[in-house]
Amino acid sequence: MYFNETQIKKKNLLAYSEGWISIGVNILLFGLKFWAGIVSGSVAIIADAWHTLTDSVSSIIVLIGIKVSKKPPDKRHPFGHGRAELISTLFIAFFLGWVAIHFVTGSIEKLRHHEPADFGTVAIIVTIVSVVLKEALAQYAFWVGRKTGFKSMKADGWHHRTDSISSLVILVGILFGRLYWWVDGVLGLAVSIMIFYSGYKIMQEAASSLLG
Repeated sequence: MYFNETQIKKKNLLAYSEGWISIGVNILLFGLKFWAGIVSGSVAIIADAWHTLTDSVSSIIVLIGIKVSKKPPDKRHPFGHGRAELISTLFIAFFLGWVAIHFVTGSIEKLRHHEPADFGTVAIIVTIVSVVLKEALAQYAFWVGRKTGFKSMKADGWHHRTDSISSLVILVGILFGRLYWWVDGVLGLAVSIMIFYSGYKIMQEAASSLLG
């Protein structure tokens, strides 16, 4: 019994560590990306900044879900609160969908008005830093997920990875952004689609576990 309690404490500590590290790094990256997006006038980089901030929100939701799931069974919840962690994962998915829809409309407006972005050194450096840090966070979240068995850790890891991929796509696009005015708007749409898809996959897995 003591061994089991010790193992549970270790798992929760790992999950909390991942959550707080994720929150700190994502807030830092949000500030850097938002600044780079404003300086360059890029809707894609600003969308990517908000995608990064949603990672912090998702980490907070995950931490709350894990905390609630630890509560012992009671009269209203005779089988415990384990599904709270899955419900928190669903909230992440819905939030991602909302963010995706918001930036789809913003990107379409930019394309309609033929608004180019002025990509510069700041945008390039910030985007490279984002790719590296977000993939590192993804690997850490996947590792914690394997160690703890928490599905929300895996969801958080994929959230980090989609952010890393979207930043990588933007980095490639920056190289062509000076030649074609429409690159930023198209990249904004691409990032939005990736955000929406990651939300869909997370929701699909969580819903399947809840119904199963």
